[in-house]
Amino acid sequence: CLNNYEQAHLFLKEAIDLNPKRPVAYFICGEIFFRQNKYDKAIVNIKKSLEHKSKINNLYILLGNSYFSYYYVYRAAKAIENYNIALKNDPNNYLCLKNCAYIYEIKVDYLSALDTLDKLLNINKEDSLVLCYYGEILYNMTQYRKAISYFTKAYTIDPENIHNLNRRAITYCIIKEYDKVLSDLDRIIQLDPLNSSAYYLKSLTYYAKNDNNKAKVSFKKYAELLNSDNTLSKIQLFHLEYLLNKNSSIYLNNILKKIDQIHIYKDESLHFIECKTYIELKEYSKAIPLLNNYIGFTFIGYFIQDHPDFWSYLYEVCEINKNDFTEFGIVNEFSKYMYKEHGVYFVSNLINLNSELCQFQESDISSLSGLVMSSKNENLHLVLPKLENNYYDNLICKMNVKKILSKDCFIKFIPNGNYHKDYMLKHKDVSKLEGLGWIEYQISIYGLHNAQLSIEINSIEMQIEYVRFDNPNTITYIPDMSFMSYLLPDYHKFFSNVPETFKDKYFSRKEMENLFDLKDILNSL
Repeated sequence: CLNNYEQAHLFLKEAIDLNPKRPVAYFICGEIFFRQNKYDKAIVNIKKSLEHKSKINNLYILLGNSYFSYYYVYRAAKAIENYNIALKNDPNNYLCLKNCAYIYEIKVDYLSALDTLDKLLNINKEDSLVLCYYGEILYNMTQYRKAISYFTKAYTIDPENIHNLNRRAITYCIIKEYDKVLSDLDRIIQLDPLNSSAYYLKSLTYYAKNDNNKAKVSFKKYAELLNSDNTLSKIQLFHLEYLLNKNSSIYLNNILKKIDQIHIYKDESLHFIECKTYIELKEYSKAIPLLNNYIGFTFIGYFIQDHPDFWSYLYEVCEINKNDFTEFGIVNEFSKYMYKEHGVYFVSNLINLNSELCQFQESDISSLSGLVMSSKNENLHLVLPKLENNYYDNLICKMNVKKILSKDCFIKFIPNGNYHKDYMLKHKDVSKLEGLGWIEYQISIYGLHNAQLSIEINSIEMQIEYVRFDNPNTITYIPDMSFMSYLLPDYHKFFSNVPETFKDKYFSRKEMENLFDLKDILNSL
């Protein structure tokens, strides 16, 4: 307790030498090693305490904390396992629940994260940080309006939290409620006049409202506050310069020169700006590699909607013949391009092979092709043609599970007509996907590279847009292209989340180290 850990270790060594089977000494060793940030040694000693039948209350919390802190989330599964044991004895343990929520979010298990945050709010519904964190996860799931409701609850409790205001402003920007964006940004600037990101968003918002004069005023203020050593600041500066000067080839070429001169890792956002700049300059041959290799096909619609000449060039260089892929039901140019260049097969193509499927087709402006297949309130059985597959056994299916209609629901992926239980999602599995919006769900199917696949849906209201074959991946949340504004892709990822922004409050070191209970120790002697 006096923080004289060296002396404490000496006494503990004597105690262990006298009685190697007594668990309390190992527990205290583990506690001290945790305080010294020696998490590997803490884990070893806490495990020894367990081996000797320790009944100390906080043991599993300390072990969970050690796994959580040791290489951070790399040992997340072990941390969760021990926190869950601790939560069986103490379901309202705030420390365990907060750490679990963070681990789930990092692992992109958003439903489990929200479930854990619900438990925290049941304990304290006035916790503004938890409310804001809830909103951030909903944002990641593209549930923007729900996210705003939680940011607003957090704002009511803590109106001076700039982080929360910033996240709400970004979300309003996504759904194009620009007056509300400006209101939040004015509040941020009132609280922090030197907040450069607020001026960046303000310039972007005025640009979206076609008020270029005010956009340039905010841009000038942003440039004055710019931190030249900050990577994000540079990216945002290039982005605004591109938007405000995209009709000037001189400015655009100057932006490309600046991007080439900076010595920072070029992430997706920088490649995004480069690609858009090359398209504006009609240097399409330089834009295509950026689009294919760095940005990804999910944004293809964003790039071609205002540039029909770029689309014509894309299709021409693909060298697609009139009758190519018609055996798969692929007849329009965009579907042919997506299949040849990106291996994306739109299931709406099946209508050209089986006209009876027309009843299941519906329009969806948030999809790439504008058309999806919907099970609606009926069962749906889709038999795909035997598609070209470069020896991938991993299926990726873009789906939107809207509503489960029965506990007998399922989604079956059936290769060559041979059903296998491992390729079936039952109620428990489907319930984890319900309400997530558009996602790319992946499943490994042995021998898929040489198979004809069918998909059977029962008692689920859901949509499917496409399938493709690729390397294994996690669930990917697809941005709603109908909400695509002038924000950079994944702009929110530039900002740390609540646990990382408010690390001292969310991960209270004092709370994590305050597990040393004298009563437990005395009772174990």
